Amino acid sequence: MEGRRIKRFLIVGLILIFNRSNYALTKSRDNNIFHSSNFSSGLISINVVPRRVSYGDTVQITIKTKEDTPVNASLLVPDRGLTGLKLTCTKPSIYTSQIVIGDQYPQGIYAVQAWQGNRNNPETVGKGTFLYGKIIADFCSVGIFESEHPGIDMTKYLTEMKRFGANFLIATGIMTSKRVYYNSKICNTDSSSPVDRAYLGTLLKCADENGYSVMLPATWDMTRNIPYPKRESSIKQITRELYEAYLNHPSFVGFYVEQEGSGIYYAPFIRELCDYVKGINPGLLTACAPYVDNPLLAGYLSVISNLDIIIYQGMVMASYRPDNRLKFPFRRVKDFCSLATGSKQLQNKIALTHVETFGYGETSLRNLFITGYDNIYQQILSAGTVADNDGIIMFDYSSIIYNTLRDNPQYKDVLAKSRDAVFDGMKAFQLIGMASKKLNQIAVYLPYTDWQEYRWKCYYYSALDAFRIMGIPVDILPYAPPEDESYPPYWPYHENADVLKRLLKLKEVLVLPNITGFQATDSDLIQHFVKDGGIIVAFGPEIPMGRTYDRGILFGIEKTKKIALHTEVMSKTRLKDGSAQKRVWEIGKIKVPVWRSKSAEVIARFEDGSPAITLNRYGKGEVVSVLIDAKTSALKFSSLVRGIFDIAGVHRSVDIVGTNENCDVAVSKTKNGFVAAVVNHNDKKIEVTLRPLTTFRPRESEKWIDIASGKKIAHLKKNEPLDIEIKPRSFRVIEMVCEDIK
Repeated sequence: MEGRRIKRFLIVGLILIFNRSNYALTKSRDNNIFHSSNFSSGLISINVVPRRVSYGDTVQITIKTKEDTPVNASLLVPDRGLTGLKLTCTKPSIYTSQIVIGDQYPQGIYAVQAWQGNRNNPETVGKGTFLYGKIIADFCSVGIFESEHPGIDMTKYLTEMKRFGANFLIATGIMTSKRVYYNSKICNTDSSSPVDRAYLGTLLKCADENGYSVMLPATWDMTRNIPYPKRESSIKQITRELYEAYLNHPSFVGFYVEQEGSGIYYAPFIRELCDYVKGINPGLLTACAPYVDNPLLAGYLSVISNLDIIIYQGMVMASYRPDNRLKFPFRRVKDFCSLATGSKQLQNKIALTHVETFGYGETSLRNLFITGYDNIYQQILSAGTVADNDGIIMFDYSSIIYNTLRDNPQYKDVLAKSRDAVFDGMKAFQLIGMASKKLNQIAVYLPYTDWQEYRWKCYYYSALDAFRIMGIPVDILPYAPPEDESYPPYWPYHENADVLKRLLKLKEVLVLPNITGFQATDSDLIQHFVKDGGIIVAFGPEIPMGRTYDRGILFGIEKTKKIALHTEVMSKTRLKDGSAQKRVWEIGKIKVPVWRSKSAEVIARFEDGSPAITLNRYGKGEVVSVLIDAKTSALKFSSLVRGIFDIAGVHRSVDIVGTNENCDVAVSKTKNGFVAAVVNHNDKKIEVTLRPLTTFRPRESEKWIDIASGKKIAHLKKNEPLDIEIKPRSFRVIEMVCEDIK
């Protein structure tokens, strides 16, 4: 008897090892999935292809078992709830199902669950997910619901959020030092009533019924004084307990690492916990939400293969705390959240934008933590312009808005405007998303060192604002180390070959804003990127030296020991008849180092004849050096800078003229034109001109449509610009369609 038991244990162990090795092999071969390959724990595996779907796609679901026991499966449909999956047995212990994504399918995370045995107490469970469209999510504080009838209150909360399209929850606050809101056998539950301990199970039941996917928190036991060195072990114990207690809920799709952090030293902690979650069940999703004070962390998170969802915090309203008086403007939401979308690209992770509904000090209402309409609405508008984002999450609707409104009916007239901001903002988010569907061709690159924490604030903010002034949408691409060199405190030494391949494939133009130099890892990447056909645009007054390249050869210029005071930039424009016309831009009085050309072509000069902008060809690629900082360049000669990016091969669809640094823009090319979004964060209206750069065929004209109203607002001749007005703290989304002249 004992021998058979040991033999069975060994067989199951080998099966699990086989499944894990298959999982790793699947990851390495397919970069089109976000990394939880759906091989479940136990004896069931689920494979979903594709994992990120579009309208009209066919989703193929394959379920495999190692024992000849009947299998059942369900699909959690966002906004709808549970539906059974029809399974076809193609081979012994292999079942398949197909879903064709059509009009009847709402957007969000779809959760596939397969089980053997009793549904409520299954013998084995397999989990899988796929994403269609946007995730609209909330950090849900579990303990805020009414204690007498929590299920009724939870359903009311979920129903209310459905009105603005919510489809996803990250559960937080499942315990305090005194109370525990789930049925725990680990935590001290002496002060927790049976109703308290049923909260999380009740929430998951409501989520099953209402079509919300839910991530549970990976947290330590807060009811005991856990020593810091033992907290990671405690987190793993709680995570395992939560999984075993609630695995039967189809809405339960993964774990969110509740401990926040910053700096690259946060990455090993996230890697350890994500690996642990995948070891429990590889079909579970994993997520974290780091701080933004060290942007280099984004790149380190990008190479953690078992991390699925990255949420970079907006950190705008939090900056109003008395101990943190940075007071970031609303437009910084786009910059911070762009770190998440930039870092997701290497392994095609899910990247969510993030907004804050709370307020501190002067931004709070009635001495409550809830904040006002504009503070919420403007954040959502900015988040909507983040290119290639997978959705948005609020911190948080449950306790800050829903709970505050419920418990303070005497302030309803004032507080209800904050709820309106979410509803209005989510409508705008979907509309603006039509212009931010795709990655931009220009990415501001964040290298490994060069004192990035300092330069992020001093040069990257101003460079990103420079592109706002020029009306050009850009992405942020953080440095990503090779995966086997991503273990702090050990330094990375080699370039990331996967990043290089991706950059060359996507033909992204990298912007370097006043970077002084590169370590070997970036030095090799930049050199090989240009040599193999990449384009670099570097803004000064510093031009980066390299550990493995000669700056004079790669950039084609040399720095002299002189400093000069310049007042003009001059360039020559080649006319159709072959002649050249000189154009002069007044730049005030700017003192910068003097450079000289070695091999670079001088595109523009200062008034003393020294180079202002140069173009150097290296290998198959090119490097443009603008020897003045990006923001000054945008303010003083923006048309020339636009022309530089045209020379660099950036295929822009439209010139957006009239924006300023307090705007956000997004543009996506369409089959017959483009969609452009402009957000005005200013207190005054702005007037903007949209100048099409689209190549027209003969006998074509422009039809201009206001996306919000769905109405045609103009019909113009080809290449004729459109003037629009954008109200204060508002936005416009405009589509231009090329059509044949009737």
